[in-house]
Amino acid sequence: MTSIREAAAIVETLARRLPHMAPEEATHTREALERLGAPRDDKPRPPPADHLEALRRRLEALFRSGRGHEATLRDLRNAPWILWKGEPRGEAIPGLLDAILRQTAGNRPTLRNLVHCWILAFDPANASHARLGPVLDGLVRSSDDPRLAWARTAAVEVSLFDPKSGANRLGHALLTGSAPIEELLARYGFAEPMRAASAYLRQALLAGLREWGQLATRKDAPQLLERLLEVWTKDGKLRFEEARAAFAEGLLRPWLEGVLPSEEVRSRVQRALLDRLGDPRVPGGMGRWAQVDRKAVELFKSWLAKASLEAFFAIIREYALDHQWRYRERFWKACLHKGAISDAWKGASSDAWLALAPEVARAARGVQDLRGAFATLTGGVDARHSVILMRIGPLVLCEWSHNGKLRAWPAEWGNAPRLGGSGYTRAELTTDSLVFPGGDTKDGLRHAGSEGYRWQKRAVALLRERARVVLEERDYKL
Repeated sequence: MTSIREAAAIVETLARRLPHMAPEEATHTREALERLGAPRDDKPRPPPADHLEALRRRLEALFRSGRGHEATLRDLRNAPWILWKGEPRGEAIPGLLDAILRQTAGNRPTLRNLVHCWILAFDPANASHARLGPVLDGLVRSSDDPRLAWARTAAVEVSLFDPKSGANRLGHALLTGSAPIEELLARYGFAEPMRAASAYLRQALLAGLREWGQLATRKDAPQLLERLLEVWTKDGKLRFEEARAAFAEGLLRPWLEGVLPSEEVRSRVQRALLDRLGDPRVPGGMGRWAQVDRKAVELFKSWLAKASLEAFFAIIREYALDHQWRYRERFWKACLHKGAISDAWKGASSDAWLALAPEVARAARGVQDLRGAFATLTGGVDARHSVILMRIGPLVLCEWSHNGKLRAWPAEWGNAPRLGGSGYTRAELTTDSLVFPGGDTKDGLRHAGSEGYRWQKRAVALLRERARVVLEERDYKL
């Protein structure tokens, strides 16, 4: 029976001899034959760890004593697995890499192992990776091994073995290609589990993040963002958990650099970061954000503060129906725009935090973007009440829906509410608080005289005196 390899050779011969047969047809037929001939189980299989350590010691002893020629075919076939792992690394053993390369010319398994290991440990700054890239490119392109069909395709289409630009080209193809992500990953060999977790794919995904900064304002930015999020995510989790800081910074980079993508894109980035890294404002929430650049964290928290305020205002419009709320909304938005609502003061744990009574938490519009980032409000409150806690400088402020008073406490007071909690009672949020200028009671500020900006002026005076926040009447006047 004619073998697959022989059949492929016949097709190529016919393509050369028959002018009416288009080269593309021959190429497609050859690729199909390779796919048919490739075994179903094409997973790279490294030897057990103890075998690799024994191999490392054996090869180090041979090559350092000048007896490298005694290394067996099997030893050199498995040697790629120790080139960039363990101590000493195989790349540091004199003569070992050259011996492996000499064997790859006539030994398919050795070439496959070398290709796999180069991809798994890929480091564009590593000298041996840079040296091997062009060599592997030539070896793979000239190989007729069906198990390396994916590598030949990737070498041609995305310059897989170019140590300087290959990962960038792969990242670009994944981000901007028209084919589905999983189809492209399979085409270029990265659907295989080991390569799907490789340093090479991580570099490609990081390249896509860098490119995102220039693409975020394009008309098709929402679609590009979805592709970027899809390729970074596997089974609902980040493919490369150790790169989560780079993931967050890359998504936020356009805004950090002064670019302003659409609100649709910003909202989607916010949801993605809440889903993948969580809320940095809640107790313990900074753990997954700890390595993210401080400016990126501050930017994201400002988004969450805005989302909390917007949700609060939407809830008021839906449930309170208080005509004075347009004055309160204007005032707090002015504080937000001034940058006053912030957690940058002496390591505060949050900036704005919602507490919702049961009915509101279940049904209110406007809370979806918070992804569950709000507290419950219980203990003698109406089922439609809600509260927003805000950190402004050294102060914690509590604003109630309906007819509740505005209260403020120095954050260091023991009875001051702590932001980011999972639940609050009315008693916890109505303790003795600061006296607002022009008053003499410790139970908060009534929102009296909104049209004449009476309560606003007293609140402004407190913020100026206690938090060094300066608001002019034009900032909050309707």
